[in-house]
Amino acid sequence: MDLATPLESATKVIDRWLAYKVHADRLPGLSVGIVYKDRVIFSQGYGYADIEKKILTTPTTCYRIASFSKIFTAIAVLQLFEQEKLHLDDRVQRYLPWFTSKHDPRTGQITIRQLLTHTAGLDRDGDTPHWTNFQFPSLDQVQQHIAAGAMTYAPAEKWKYSNLGFTILGEVIKVASGMSYEAFVNKHIVKRLKLSHTAPAVTDDIVKHLALGYSRDIAGQERTAFPRIETHAMASATGFSSNVTDLCQFMQAQFEGHTRLLADASKREMRRIQWLREGTDSDWSLGFQTWKINERRIYGHGGSFQGYKSRFGIDIGRAIGVVILANAIDAPSQDLVDGALQIIDYLITHFEEFTPPSTRVENIERYEGNFRCIWEDVAVAAVNNGLLLYDPASTNPALDFHQLRYEKGHQFKMVHGDSFGNIGEPVRFECDDKGLARRMFVGPDPLERFE
Repeated sequence: MDLATPLESATKVIDRWLAYKVHADRLPGLSVGIVYKDRVIFSQGYGYADIEKKILTTPTTCYRIASFSKIFTAIAVLQLFEQEKLHLDDRVQRYLPWFTSKHDPRTGQITIRQLLTHTAGLDRDGDTPHWTNFQFPSLDQVQQHIAAGAMTYAPAEKWKYSNLGFTILGEVIKVASGMSYEAFVNKHIVKRLKLSHTAPAVTDDIVKHLALGYSRDIAGQERTAFPRIETHAMASATGFSSNVTDLCQFMQAQFEGHTRLLADASKREMRRIQWLREGTDSDWSLGFQTWKINERRIYGHGGSFQGYKSRFGIDIGRAIGVVILANAIDAPSQDLVDGALQIIDYLITHFEEFTPPSTRVENIERYEGNFRCIWEDVAVAAVNNGLLLYDPASTNPALDFHQLRYEKGHQFKMVHGDSFGNIGEPVRFECDDKGLARRMFVGPDPLERFE
């Protein structure tokens, strides 16, 4: 089934929803990219890359993508596996003789696979407070911490997220490849995909396009911008910067049949679930986090940095990917990606329910927009000659979509929605002299258009 038509409707809903969320949630800015097979079907910026200078975000605005970096690192490891320069179940100590501790001999048992899956038992971030003082550790500091004892659990005892583990993987890549981590990923990932503004370090060219990263939205305070921060030895865990234009190319490279980075067999191995996280809504593969949107299996990762939040999710079966990058430390990028994937799944699954009636609605786009009353704001979008009404403030508007079916004149009927609401009742529009809907009535209650 070609999904192009329902996806076109989905991107219209996502566009209006994200524009509303950035404004209503007081976010500085964000950028979004959506791909389908070989096409970038939607990319857009909302809000500001620099609030003070009023510089708008665009699809080429750069952001720190933080732990999204781990997918680049995982791919680099799989590339070395394909080149037979390492094996996933090799002990790390084979490549890094210094990776040992007299205080905890369990350190020497850790494998590359366990680092990739966060099951090595290492602590999360080492012993430096870099997330609050902005001073990321050097390799010497990392080595000293390993020697002093960095284990929290035994290997394969428990799933425990570890930036330290992916820091170590960067050093494994360096030894196994004979190149620096930065040189290897630039040659084998960035240049292969012709990514123009993606790197594990903040280059001068990236700085020219980099959105300022802002602090939390605290009552009574203005957001402040964080300084430029270098990640040093932790670049392989959290150092990358990029933009949605580049990351759309990166997501497409994960689909079946795209072998610019990895063979399909290696990509399937990378997606194979390695650890079931009982009692949570996601599991872990080789680098990838995996979760479900309804019945669809999604693979992706997120990232948090001082002033930035990133998230992407890909549906391999449908060859659809969504990435959102934001420049606020408290931006709900994970919820927004999941919300976008929910919208996409709903409109693919239910698109035929919006079957055009025998008489097509003339100029149905006139009814699209945002409408307001004292109780709420609602958004209206045209879908397949019908209308969709939803709550634009929701992090998951698809949970409460209301389908409106055309009846006559400017009147529709709510045929699907919340039974506590106005399902089965008329939804009527009043249009101005130019034919644009200025007011709508849900049942007897009026709502006024606003921009």
